[in-house]
Amino acid sequence: MISAYFLSATQRPSSRRRTRRLLPTPRLALAGLLLAGAVFADAPIRLNTHQQAPLSFRKDNGAADGLAVQVVQCALKQLQRTYTIAFLPWPRAQWQVQHQQADAFFTATPSAERDGYAVLSASILPYERRWYLLKDYPLSPSSGDFKLQARTAAFNGSNMDDWLREHGYQLTSTPPNSEQLVRMLLNHRVDAILGNAYVVDALIAKMGVQEQLRSELAQSLPFGVYFGKAFLARESPQFLTQFNHAVQTCRAK
Repeated sequence: MISAYFLSATQRPSSRRRTRRLLPTPRLALAGLLLAGAVFADAPIRLNTHQQAPLSFRKDNGAADGLAVQVVQCALKQLQRTYTIAFLPWPRAQWQVQHQQADAFFTATPSAERDGYAVLSASILPYERRWYLLKDYPLSPSSGDFKLQARTAAFNGSNMDDWLREHGYQLTSTPPNSEQLVRMLLNHRVDAILGNAYVVDALIAKMGVQEQLRSELAQSLPFGVYFGKAFLARESPQFLTQFNHAVQTCRAK
C-alpha cells in the first residue's frame, strides 16, 4: 500500500506536465474554428419546398423542377454552392428550418412568425394572392358583407390561412393542398378560397373549369426563399447579398 502511494506521488508532476502540453493554444483554437466554418460552407445547403406545380414539383425521373426551383438553382449555381431539395408537407418544411433540421424553405411570402427564425431573400418571382369564387356567387370579396358571411378556405400552413384569421374572415377549412381547395369550392363546401395564383390558375386550367369560376386580386407580395438564421450565422456575412444579386440576374434571363 505504501509503495503504491509513493509510486502515485512520483507520477503526479509528470501527469500535470502532460496535461499542460495537451491544452490547445489560441492559434490552434482559431484554426479549429476556421476549419469548422469551412466544413459548414462546403456542406450542401438543405432546401425544403412542397409540391406546387408550376412553382415546384418533381418530374417523372425524380428531378426537382418548376418556375421557383429554376431560379433558386440558377442562383446557387452562380454562387458555386451545392444543395439538396426535399419535398415535404408545407408545415413540416417550415418546422424543419425553425428547428435547424434544414437550412431554408421556398417559395414563401413574408410573415412575422417566419421572421423570428429566418430571413427572406429577394423576391424570386412576382406573386399574386387571389380570391376564387363560383361565377354565380353574389358577393364581392371587397364588400363588408363578404367578410361577415362568406365561408372561406386556404391551405394549411400557408400565410393565407393566418391572414384570413387575422383580418376577421370566416375561415371554415384548411385542407393540405390547393387541389383540395378548388374541389371544395366546386362542390359548394365553401364560398371562396384564397390561393396562390400560379398554382390555382394551373389547377383550374388542368381541370377545365375556367367557365365556372371567377377571381379577384387580394394582394401582390414578395415571394422568396426563407434562410434560417442559424444557417446564415454559419455563412459568410455576404452570402444573402450575393444570393439576392444572383436571383436578380437569374430572373432577368
